[in-house]
Amino acid sequence: MFIMKNHSIIVALFLITNVDFSAENDLGGHHFNYLVFDNPPFDTVTRGPNGTFTFYGSDYYLTDWIASKFNFTYSFVLINQTIAEKYGTHEALFYQLINDKDVDGIACSFYLTMDRVERMDYTFFTWSESFSLVVPRPGEESRLFAFIGPFQPSVWMLVFINLIVIIGTMTLFTWCYNGCFTVVSTDEAIVDSESTTRHNRNVSRQRSNFIFFGYHITYVINTITNQGGREAFSRNSFRVLAGVWVLCATVLVNSYTGIVISSLTKPKMKPSIESFEDLAASSEIGVVLRHDTSIGEQILKATSGVYKVLGDKARRHPDQILGDPFKLTAKLQTGHYAYPFLRTFGIAFVGSQYKKDKKCRFKTSKMLPVSTGFYSLLFKKGSSYTKTISQGLMNLWESGFMMFWVRNLPTIPKANECFADEKNRVSRLDPIRLSDLTSAFLILGIAFFCFVNWAEAVER
Repeated sequence: MFIMKNHSIIVALFLITNVDFSAENDLGGHHFNYLVFDNPPFDTVTRGPNGTFTFYGSDYYLTDWIASKFNFTYSFVLINQTIAEKYGTHEALFYQLINDKDVDGIACSFYLTMDRVERMDYTFFTWSESFSLVVPRPGEESRLFAFIGPFQPSVWMLVFINLIVIIGTMTLFTWCYNGCFTVVSTDEAIVDSESTTRHNRNVSRQRSNFIFFGYHITYVINTITNQGGREAFSRNSFRVLAGVWVLCATVLVNSYTGIVISSLTKPKMKPSIESFEDLAASSEIGVVLRHDTSIGEQILKATSGVYKVLGDKARRHPDQILGDPFKLTAKLQTGHYAYPFLRTFGIAFVGSQYKKDKKCRFKTSKMLPVSTGFYSLLFKKGSSYTKTISQGLMNLWESGFMMFWVRNLPTIPKANECFADEKNRVSRLDPIRLSDLTSAFLILGIAFFCFVNWAEAVER
């Protein structure tokens, strides 16, 4: 990754510094034909009847600005859809630019690769931006087993061990105080060891000391469920043991109920995907790639590292490697895929889905550790006017107009709610839904089942 990033930076600096800006400032009398295509959110092509179309977007502003500066005329030529379906959108544009004599350039900026530089002329960069992932917004974790969440597995294990120790110790004390294998009455069986004489006088039938084990289980369960208990112990050993248990149970019960109640009003969300590593490790979210973009090519051609993992993940499902932006958008809208591209694309996609669904279904990740993309206009190889246009583009970049045009495009809907910082957002209490109580009803069902079985065992 480090080598790839530095290599990209060196190539970009080499290409930019090799642009010669010494040229005439007037291209009067020239007419240029620019290829256009639908490139959301930057550019939009609206097709009309009889082969007509309308082109609108940041690259329209750019082309018009250059034409006004250098005094030339221009017209737009629509991409050949047949070639696009065969080679993909970007390669179809390159094919037409190289082979069609009536086409002079492409009204869109592209990331510079050595292959593109060898085939076409390039200008000073018109756009520079970092990359991020467009990912589905994580949903809530299931509430069915929410009752397990407040404590870690190690804490639950210690709680159950303590329950066994407390119940076993109480049973041992009772067995010792009543005498080994003492016969007691079931009608008046009480744990108080000082009343053994009264028990023996009222014996109507014999039972095993195992009955005391059930009484102690009931007492312990009543304590941790805040139901209290009816057993009173006069022996100091019982009092100390029960006192320690009640104190521990008070801390555990209050901590547990506090966490459970807070989880009902502020649900726990599933982990969010913020990096390539998170995406590679996710079993729920797939990756979609455009084979004709720079970052898509890097991932698909990688032979090691996380890029190789993501490439293999996409190759296992060939329909996740696309060249059509409309098909890619349709894939993303399902909410099962993530897509790495320019951050502006991610902002526009999140905003468009928010405008459509009235809720934040998607989000953008943090900036990816990928070298910043520098994008330039492409013209025919050996064009005499490329250097002149590069000089104008350098002035355009310094003016900040390009940034202003892109930020104010109507194709980038505003969705500030979807990008608000969750940590600084003022939380509000949401009404408790029936689905929030599934874990409570599950516990109730388990308790009822255990009670019925215990009652049947006692009757037998």
